[in-house]
Amino acid sequence: MGTERPVEEYERSGESDRQLIESLLPDDWTWDEKRFLDFGCGIGRVLRQFAEEADQGDFYGCDLDRASISWLKENLEPPFTFFESAEEPGLPQDDGYFDLIVAFSVYTHLTENWAGWLLEHHRVLADGGLLLATFLGEGMSEPLLGERWDEDRIGMNALRHDSPWDHGGPIALNSPWWIRAHWGRAFEIVELQPRRSADGPSHGLILARKKPVELTAADLERPEPDEPREMTALMHHTTQLIEEIRSLRAHAIAGAECQHHLELRLAELRDLNRELAAVEASASWRLTAPLRRLKSLIARQRAQPGATGEASR
Repeated sequence: MGTERPVEEYERSGESDRQLIESLLPDDWTWDEKRFLDFGCGIGRVLRQFAEEADQGDFYGCDLDRASISWLKENLEPPFTFFESAEEPGLPQDDGYFDLIVAFSVYTHLTENWAGWLLEHHRVLADGGLLLATFLGEGMSEPLLGERWDEDRIGMNALRHDSPWDHGGPIALNSPWWIRAHWGRAFEIVELQPRRSADGPSHGLILARKKPVELTAADLERPEPDEPREMTALMHHTTQLIEEIRSLRAHAIAGAECQHHLELRLAELRDLNRELAAVEASASWRLTAPLRRLKSLIARQRAQPGATGEASR
């Protein structure tokens, strides 16, 4: 986390996000008999902050990282309930099961199946249920892409599809206008903050209330009619993907050259090992073995303190 006190920072950030969640909920909200899902809960950084409220409602956490879920089941269940989720959309709960779903740092990485997951969250939310999610917007454009933020040209900006998770994984940037247009087909956008903090890089926030509609992923994905920014964003996205392809091609060429050099060094090492084995198997090597042992013994004696003086006498 970039701190010398990681445990304290872990607790502080979890408590800060818990306060953020409660600050965005309706004024008349209570936890009594509510069902809450922390989607992408990790190792319970935020969910563990609701230990007292877990006596009033049902608190769930899910994540696709099996090791995290195993640890949570052993250490935090009960009062919470945990289950493993998959990369593809699908949750085990019945329709309308949850009252609130929080998805922090999840839609920020959904580059291909965002629409499917949004519909799945819509399905398992009760009528009027709330979805609170973070997104990558103007606060993350320069840190992640090195480019000035321009809302008109972003839209749905899915990049780094094959990036490994230890390098940040895939990312998806979104413009507020695009969220209102596309998410707004399934949800009423209650609140949309382009960035959580004015100080430094930060995610944006979406608070959305379920609409009583039935939609498909294609319904959410189709471009907004008579919205010229859809074309602007598409053209910009195409340019970015071309640059990604060029970068990947350059790395592939460099990687191929490194692989070639590595294979050459390995071949040389195998040749040296064969030569060494041949020498060790030769008659001259066996005949001179006593001399080599004597030479090694003399060398060790000379290396000991005082050995040179004694040898000279």
